[in-house]
Amino acid sequence: MSGTEKTTKRYFAWDPLSDPEFAPLIIGDGHVGGKGRSLLYAIHTLRNSGDEALARTALPRSLFLSVNTFYDFLRQIPDFSPSAALLHPEDTEKLFLAAPLPEDALLALRTFLAEVEDPLVVRSSSVLEDSVIHSFAGKYLSTFFGNVTNDLDVRMSAVTTSIKRIYARTFFQKAVSYREKHGLGEDAMGIIVMRMAGKWRGRYFYPTTGGVAYSKNFRRWSTRLRAEDGVVRLVFGLGTMSTKRGYARTYSLTNPNLRPEGQNPYKIMRHAQEHFQAVDREHPDDLTTLDVKKCWKQIYPFHRDLSTYAQVYHPDPDGGTFMALCPLSELSEGFSKICLTFEEFPRKYPRFFSRMKKTLALLEQAMGVPADVEFAYEPEEDHLELLQSRPLWQAQSEPCTDIPETPDRRVILKADRMVTNGAVTDVPYLVYVDHRVYAVAENFFAVARSVGRVNQQLSGNRFIFVSPGRVGSSNPELGVPVQYHELTNCCCIVELGIPKLGYMPELSYGTHFFSDLEVDNVLYMPVYDGEKRNIFDESWFDSMPFELGPHDAIRIYKGHFSVYMNGESNEGVILADNNETGVDDDPGRP
Repeated sequence: MSGTEKTTKRYFAWDPLSDPEFAPLIIGDGHVGGKGRSLLYAIHTLRNSGDEALARTALPRSLFLSVNTFYDFLRQIPDFSPSAALLHPEDTEKLFLAAPLPEDALLALRTFLAEVEDPLVVRSSSVLEDSVIHSFAGKYLSTFFGNVTNDLDVRMSAVTTSIKRIYARTFFQKAVSYREKHGLGEDAMGIIVMRMAGKWRGRYFYPTTGGVAYSKNFRRWSTRLRAEDGVVRLVFGLGTMSTKRGYARTYSLTNPNLRPEGQNPYKIMRHAQEHFQAVDREHPDDLTTLDVKKCWKQIYPFHRDLSTYAQVYHPDPDGGTFMALCPLSELSEGFSKICLTFEEFPRKYPRFFSRMKKTLALLEQAMGVPADVEFAYEPEEDHLELLQSRPLWQAQSEPCTDIPETPDRRVILKADRMVTNGAVTDVPYLVYVDHRVYAVAENFFAVARSVGRVNQQLSGNRFIFVSPGRVGSSNPELGVPVQYHELTNCCCIVELGIPKLGYMPELSYGTHFFSDLEVDNVLYMPVYDGEKRNIFDESWFDSMPFELGPHDAIRIYKGHFSVYMNGESNEGVILADNNETGVDDDPGRP
């Protein structure tokens, strides 16, 4: 057994119940689930690091329910059947909500809530989430709520309801299908009840910044970066925005001034975060999404350094300019706007990057595998809270792929950044969403559902998916809001950047959508129309025969397509035969 394997084995063998610091936080015996065990292991490792800054890393006030509590709960539901739950999830949830939690859990929760009156998050922590192979990102449920009422019984009801809903999701289609696909068997659920990171700022509760970070950067946007440099996705407000396909500031931990989108002000503006999430005291039951352009004066008194994060963009024919934000800043309606570029953050808070780099390196060393963390950070106090830590899911490492000389084949797409090593050859179909038709579609979600129907139609056949903007975006104006289960036959995704229409690919490293794609070895590359070393051969797409999909925006091309990617040179190409003949009568047939 290698040294790395021994380290990894020790990591998985560590039991927080044996640690006197953590045992009082755990209700019930047995496993606390992957998220819970990994988070406590990370805090244990940092506190014993011998580094004063790392040892100060905080664990939010938390309570952990073990999987034995889950089993005790299930035994109180005599009519429960896992197979029936799969067929009738609504009835299962009602059954779970009507059953009581075990008495020891209820007592511990009441004691916890009597002392914690800030907003809370209730997180899933299943046994199978403790994995170096399968991400389980977004497969279960996390619930946020304000916890603002003085009525302890009301708050107890909200927390216990959230726990039961998470328990029920163990048997819902999304999770069961994922486990079946990967041959994982049954799962058991632990729970984390955690004080939300942040503080009250007027009517809103949120941390100044939050995000996700990784000890390895497997999708470099420049050959000046190395995989071992690490990467962080940082947002203003709650870190929930960093795990979705919205915009976040992406940094290399050793070269934070090197932007993935380059230095053009227009492109920076297009990639900049414009909304952030918080708990609103006046509407505490759901997370509130705030538009920084509308609320910046409201939050400015709580962020005297707001110009560290937010700038005013003014357009001009050369790509525009950024101006500093101050209390007297005024916007020209329809022209200038405020966006969260984090322009001054690396200069003002360099200690964040060195601290995060050391944190990730230590956790990777302790676990024996690359590290993945979720965090909240108050820059002025240098206060870092660790919200999640676990092994970084990663696909099987591939050797570098040489890009072949192709005199008899046509390069229809070419990328120069954010690619990994990999190749797929002789792919029979290419599914293309025409950006010109999509841009004027009356119903963007109808396009996404139509992609899902094409995926079913091509069942058993691989295809390449080429689409404008960000695939899987929750905002359809940024890209087609297709869901992961609607691309199960896809072997490669190409995101097209069409700047004139506002479609801009985005790294989105760490989002739930791309976690699944990475685990399933789905290749990915962004192509920027009009940029050097990028090719979008629109003439090929317009001249070759195709089958029209269920929506007018979707084209299905049949032929022989190949993808080659080289992570060292940061180059990816998609090739088509020069003599492609189009599509057969039934693209659903092999």
